[in-house]
Amino acid sequence: MANVFDVGKYSKGLENGGANGTTDSSQGPGGIYHEKQIPNLCGLHAVNNLLQFGYFTRDTFDNVARELDAEERRMGMTFAPGDGNYRPDGFYNVTVLQRTLQRAGFDMSPVVSGDWKKDAIKHMSEVGFIFNKSEHWFCYRRIHDEWFMINSTQYRPVHFKTHELGSAVNFAVADGFGVFVVRGEFPKCALENDNPKLEEAVKGSGGTGPVIIKFGGGGHTLGGSGASKPAPAVEYVDVPCDMCAGVGQVEGLGVCPMCNGSKTQKVQKPKAAMVIEKVEEVVVDPAKPKTKVQLLLPDGSKKAEDFNCDHTVGNIRAVCMKAVGQAVKLKSGFPPKDLEDDTATIETAGLKGAQVRVTIA
Repeated sequence: MANVFDVGKYSKGLENGGANGTTDSSQGPGGIYHEKQIPNLCGLHAVNNLLQFGYFTRDTFDNVARELDAEERRMGMTFAPGDGNYRPDGFYNVTVLQRTLQRAGFDMSPVVSGDWKKDAIKHMSEVGFIFNKSEHWFCYRRIHDEWFMINSTQYRPVHFKTHELGSAVNFAVADGFGVFVVRGEFPKCALENDNPKLEEAVKGSGGTGPVIIKFGGGGHTLGGSGASKPAPAVEYVDVPCDMCAGVGQVEGLGVCPMCNGSKTQKVQKPKAAMVIEKVEEVVVDPAKPKTKVQLLLPDGSKKAEDFNCDHTVGNIRAVCMKAVGQAVKLKSGFPPKDLEDDTATIETAGLKGAQVRVTIA
């Protein structure tokens, strides 16, 4: 059992501990996102570190906690200030984390240890977990085949291998930790397509190289017959960073964690598309309720457009096609999700005052 990753050893920051969120950077080795501890805000830090982006703020968590307290009081529950779903010092209970993640499109469910061998294999395929013990929250996050335990009380993450993950989770459950698996559409992080940076993160977190990013897709056989052709080369282009819109900085975070301040990111070059010759004009009726939608265009520029609330996603798409001159895809929300139902109104789709990201189809 000596080779089993000892989760308890790191759970309270005994290794490289003492990090301070008011003075220490949220940039870890290789640019991995790692918020450091501001007293008792470990729940907030654990969620942001899991998502690899400082998306949520204390105000967000406080508002959710107050809503939960109000709901419980309406059901007849009584409790003194500080005894509800959060305390004034910043500690949040599991319900606050679950509700906040749920609103962002994630499910946070408790892990129950049953068949250790089967569970270990199942755990390896997950993207992330959140742990709690003795009122301290921290997370485990997978990036490709590399796992990182990211604890806000520590100066750096702790790297461990995939085969260690299953045992770590099972032992933690047995040892009385609250362990929760988080599932959903995780936003892409800066290290996913950057092999040197991911290797830097691994080595800076106590792991060893080399690190090889495995991309999905076709390939070719080694030593096979001439009938097996290599997959066509994939072309990439630099575009404005999706997170910071090509600025290189994110308000409240400093250097953008996705592009590390480079202002651009590499994406697969879009296939040639037919130019749209005619697009139906979208007319705004001043007598009807209106809203603005901010369009983030493929070249990184932003454009605020007026729409009626009963205009549809299809109307937004038409305006974007006219601006770009080609067929487009639309995304909105966090994590960004495709807007595919062109019949949905702006109001029912939750797009009033929203930002819509536009990419070439």
